[in-house]
Amino acid sequence: MYIKGNDDLSHVYILKRFDGAILIDPSHDEALIIEALKGYTLQAILLTHGHIDHTALIDRFNVPIYMHKDDYLLMQDPEQSGAKALKIPLPKAISALDIRFIKDMDAISFMDESITVYHTPGHTKGSVCYLYRQELYTGDTLFKGAVGRTDLVGGSANMLQKSTKRLFTDLSQTVKVLPGHDGPTTMKAEKQTNEFVVKTLKK
Repeated sequence: MYIKGNDDLSHVYILKRFDGAILIDPSHDEALIIEALKGYTLQAILLTHGHIDHTALIDRFNVPIYMHKDDYLLMQDPEQSGAKALKIPLPKAISALDIRFIKDMDAISFMDESITVYHTPGHTKGSVCYLYRQELYTGDTLFKGAVGRTDLVGGSANMLQKSTKRLFTDLSQTVKVLPGHDGPTTMKAEKQTNEFVVKTLKK
């Protein structure tokens, strides 16, 4: 399930299996998140990258937080994280949180299954996507009909092209894409209609 974002905040995704749950990019509506977690034990928070519109509530839950180390400092900087521009407070005492750094192709345990990490730099240096079953949680790397911007700190159009090409080379076209903003899509649809993807795969 997910809690829909808005112009300033990303979608919040909640994975559930048996009595366990995982939060992806908790950024808003703490009350709704808590309500959605009733009857489940929250096991971890997964961050797709360090921008505040994806990380604002990470200090509200006492669980391990998984992220790529390349976005750790960015996440703590009011300007680089976007916190100052969006007028959103940074999470409190980030250095005291149980943050665990992940790398490309790590497998994060979730009940009797696992979630695979794809390091996809481009939007930021530490951007990652998470593959769970046939669902890819892409943060701001890949959207329906678009990709993430690369003009912010740590952004790189060249790296985003490489990351995008790798995703479409490695993953099945049947994989569902669940981005941080806008609506869901599929790898097949983006391969056919996303102008950035089409151009990237021709290179």
